[in-house]
Amino acid sequence: MAGFATVTAYGEYYGQSIVNVFHYRSVDWLPLEGNPFDDVQAILDAVVGELQPTFLACMSNNYTLVRWTSVGYDDQLNAVTSTPLIHTSDAEGTLGTGDSAGAIICANILLRCGDQHQIKGSAKSKRNRGYLAIGPMTDPNYDAYGHVFGPFQDVLDAFAQHIDNHITVLLPPCTLIPIRFHRREGAMLPGGIGGFVTYSDVLGYQIPRKISARKSRLPEA
Repeated sequence: MAGFATVTAYGEYYGQSIVNVFHYRSVDWLPLEGNPFDDVQAILDAVVGELQPTFLACMSNNYTLVRWTSVGYDDQLNAVTSTPLIHTSDAEGTLGTGDSAGAIICANILLRCGDQHQIKGSAKSKRNRGYLAIGPMTDPNYDAYGHVFGPFQDVLDAFAQHIDNHITVLLPPCTLIPIRFHRREGAMLPGGIGGFVTYSDVLGYQIPRKISARKSRLPEA
């Protein structure tokens, strides 16, 4: 294992912040052999080129994709970039307009994950899975029972086809493989007992029929 990168999309919807996070690994990127800031900027730009067009196609015109950021890590998840690299977008969603019940309403893309591989600790997650919450969903795209209409499922599927793609970066020459991290917080005791970090490759996806609700970091009123 050579290196990891976390890529984060920061969006806004009527003043509310919406964050989507993507993770990648590379077996041929050596973070400390070149300039990691230049390398991670190139990695970030490649991911944006792969994801942004179909990602924005899932979003209302009232959604703005403000920026993408990325942080690079070595094979033990030590950051090799002291600050995140930034790709500014300021791009609106291209799905069209429509009323919405709010930023919380979303459509999940469930990720099919491969075997877990150890990074830290010795334990593994019992729930080897991941998902992406895409939205906010607008009212014209689901019915009164919370079922996603077929045309919007097609738009989601067009985006989902990119989230399990391997991405080629020309310089530094490397291939990015999409992954999900699995963590348990806790002190690392001798023998790796306690907390752990593993990763698994993203091998495919599934789009549930029903809408979902996005998790919020804000405290309840």
